[in-house]
Amino acid sequence: MSAAAAVAREFDLVIWGASGFTGALASEYVSRAYAPGGAVRFAFGGRDRTKLERTRERIAVKLNDARVRDVPLVVADCVEKLPEACARASCVLTFAGPYDAPHAYALVKACVEAKTHYVDITGEPQFVREVVDTVQDDARSGGVGVISCAGYDSVPWDLGVYACAKALKEDDGALYRAAAHAGKSKGGVSGGTIASAANALSSATTKKFRGMGDPFFFARDALKARKDIDGDKVRWAKPQSGTKFDEDTKLWTMPSIMAGINSKVIARSFALDDGSRGYMPNFTYDESDFCASKTAARLGTLALGVFGACFITPPLRWLMRKTILPAQGEGPSEHTRETGFSNIYVVGTGVNTKTNEPMEPVCAHFEFKNADPGYKGTAALATEVALCLAIPSERSRLSWADQPGRGGCFTASHAMGDVLIERLNKAQNFSITVAALKNTVIHV
Repeated sequence: MSAAAAVAREFDLVIWGASGFTGALASEYVSRAYAPGGAVRFAFGGRDRTKLERTRERIAVKLNDARVRDVPLVVADCVEKLPEACARASCVLTFAGPYDAPHAYALVKACVEAKTHYVDITGEPQFVREVVDTVQDDARSGGVGVISCAGYDSVPWDLGVYACAKALKEDDGALYRAAAHAGKSKGGVSGGTIASAANALSSATTKKFRGMGDPFFFARDALKARKDIDGDKVRWAKPQSGTKFDEDTKLWTMPSIMAGINSKVIARSFALDDGSRGYMPNFTYDESDFCASKTAARLGTLALGVFGACFITPPLRWLMRKTILPAQGEGPSEHTRETGFSNIYVVGTGVNTKTNEPMEPVCAHFEFKNADPGYKGTAALATEVALCLAIPSERSRLSWADQPGRGGCFTASHAMGDVLIERLNKAQNFSITVAALKNTVIHV
């Protein structure tokens, strides 16, 4: 048993980067859901005490709850203090990006060394790859869960694929193809996300860019460990790059800006499967965004291409960040956050494992309600992921948690699957359902 389980920690959860835009939303979410001083022992953490104090006061005023002022603060103003800070919690949930930076690597390493579970909302592939390469063995031996990409990228897509596989398996089937689509959505963009994307582009080498084109960019280690498939030969098709008519749903689609990271997370979920989750050895995944018409799909594809070309060109990226994109620490208005929503659909196609006959496609629908997906939704979603590891009664439902030799760098669906789905369906901002595709109403 790990130190986290054997010795009671001071806190169940520390929200790191609590004074940042999304970190503050998560801090508000947990303060609203769990009365400070109550059953869940949480703290706000970061590098700057003054900023944390200001954030705590703003939340106390907004919630009209004086108890928030008593929420403890965990401060580590240099990397040398991170091990001590991490050792105080059962789980650390971090919003302190950009993640591809020295302080971010130091935090995850400190968590693993302290046998503290770790969750982040990065969407930066090279960071996840570096984490897998450097802490996977120690996390496994310590029974520690390291969960990256626990926000809008990429939990809805990852859990959707998982839910399809489970539904088919319960009907004697197995999933061989998942096609995910973003439907009708409303939200905004924060400066922190822009900063993370810019940092990833400016720090990545040409060799890294070539490597990041592989959906198994941070999953090859797990894939090669599987005995039922030849990991070196597994290849998925390149992400959709143009307008396409989807035969399953009879809707027009355009490329998904999220496919680059989502496909990698789902590839890791597939690679980590021991054969019990309902994925076929030849499982494949693709992704796109739904559009209301062929014309809308063409215009969307064109706009996405222009934006991408500008953003990967350093002078144009600098100009966009200085003029039209939000600065770091800024984000969508409260009205946008409170009235936002999103619909993610994953169509699962399988075969009956007894008859080898094709099965009727199923569709998982992940919905954000009264929450923009990128910020309020991501803050709530990542907090629920972390609470699966932070709350002792929830953590005890995870067969691998705190068990030496069974930890590792996981995805949310692999680490907590049904436990997370149950929590999200009980939360007010989420809904996850699975039904036959023919019975699914798709909002475009």
